[in-house]
Amino acid sequence: MLVPPQPERMCEICFNPLNAFVNLDDLSVEYIHQERVEGWNHDPVPVPKDERLVPQCDFCGQPGGTAHFRTRKTVVMRAYGLTRDMGDDWAACERCAPHVRSGAVHLLIDRAVDVSHVTNRPERRDFRRAVKALHMKVMEAEPREITPGKEPR
Repeated sequence: MLVPPQPERMCEICFNPLNAFVNLDDLSVEYIHQERVEGWNHDPVPVPKDERLVPQCDFCGQPGGTAHFRTRKTVVMRAYGLTRDMGDDWAACERCAPHVRSGAVHLLIDRAVDVSHVTNRPERRDFRRAVKALHMKVMEAEPREITPGKEPR
C-alpha cells in the first residue's frame, strides 16, 4: 500500500520536529516526539513548521542540523504496527555530516549511541540495534548533500 507523504510538523510547546506515524488500516496520522533517553515532559502539539523550529540532527538527535541531505528514495520503517514515513530530507550536525558524506555508517551509529547517554548495557545494545536499522536504511537510500535553493542531480 502506498502511504501518502505527510506534512512536516513541529511541536507548538517545544518547537522540536515531530515524526509522523501512519496507521495503514485507516491512514490516520499520529505525530510524536523523537525518542530520547530523558523522555519528554509534555505530549506533542503538532503545528506546521515555521521559523521557531529548533533544528536537530536526524542522525544523533543533538541540536544543530547544519547540513541538508536528500535521499534518492523515501525511507519507510515499520514499528509498533504502524508505518513511519521518514521522508527523504535529512539534517546532519557538523559532527555527523562528514560521516554521511563519506558513507561511514558505523561512525554515525557510534556517535548516536555515544551521545544518547544510555549506560545500561542491554538498553544500549537495543538502542544501537534500532539506530543501526535506521542509519543503514538511510545510507541504502543514497543521501546526497544539497545546498539551499539548489536541487541535487
